[in-house]
Amino acid sequence: LGIVLGIVVPLVGAFGIAAAGFIPTDLVSEDLTVGIATESRAAVVVLGGLIAVHVLGLVDDRVPLPWLPKLLFMLAVPAIVAWQSDTRVLTALDGIVGGAWLSVLLTALWFAVTMNAINFMDNMDGLAGGTACVIAAAIAGVGLKQEQWLVAGAAACVSGAALGFLPLNFPRAKIFMGDGGSLALGFSLAFLTTRLTYVDTDGTDPRWDRIIIPFVLLAVPLYDMLSVVAIRLSQGRSPFLGDLQHLSHRFEGRGLSRPRVAVAVWTLTLIVGLGAVIVTDGSPAQSMVIAAQTLGALALLAVVERGMPWRGA
Repeated sequence: LGIVLGIVVPLVGAFGIAAAGFIPTDLVSEDLTVGIATESRAAVVVLGGLIAVHVLGLVDDRVPLPWLPKLLFMLAVPAIVAWQSDTRVLTALDGIVGGAWLSVLLTALWFAVTMNAINFMDNMDGLAGGTACVIAAAIAGVGLKQEQWLVAGAAACVSGAALGFLPLNFPRAKIFMGDGGSLALGFSLAFLTTRLTYVDTDGTDPRWDRIIIPFVLLAVPLYDMLSVVAIRLSQGRSPFLGDLQHLSHRFEGRGLSRPRVAVAVWTLTLIVGLGAVIVTDGSPAQSMVIAAQTLGALALLAVVERGMPWRGA
């Protein structure tokens, strides 16, 4: 609840102050004040979706829900948000498939994947909060470089909310995030990465290579989720049943203490996340280098994991 309030309260305050005309235009960019005024409806829809998935997480924290209705809810809410706020990925497909339905579907899938990736990382003290803090800070950097002030400001709120939670959640934690926090952070990161502008389809330089930015930003949580799902499937187990085979557990099993596991994952997230910031104003060739660098880092991690013996083995 503290994480969600840390995101919602400042955003509602900013939109309320702007709507009341209390922001002096000589202190902030005119683009920002106009943007806040024109995006008020979208903000209401998004914050409603954020609160909805937060409530889902709170219920699941109290009474564990079956995976299927939970997953369907995690698809339905983003689909509504994408449709009503016009926050969609690959909108260029609309003219090809005869409408926005495919874009809405892909956006809902991206939200569900991101929420589950952050939720999967909430398996050890400080891990999900610190990782989300780093990713949101990188998104704020990308937003600032692209002069997307609203995205940058919202990302700063998300990063600050996660950062404020960490002193109580770092090992040994005094309070736990639960699904109510991890799903809210995942939803926020999914929205922010969707809201960023990557391709200017109306311009002379569309820069399709920038589509790699969200995958680079979320490379570590995605690696954790995909690797643990692959491990469970290889063992003939359901990918939706929790266990102790996540990246963090594998680090711990090879000798790292829990505080060091958290710091190691944060650092890896920062290393690859900085590449996404560089892509923003780099050349297409530099984007490909960043993509190769990210894949190379994760491949090296996988090789090292397989080569290092389990502690006590």
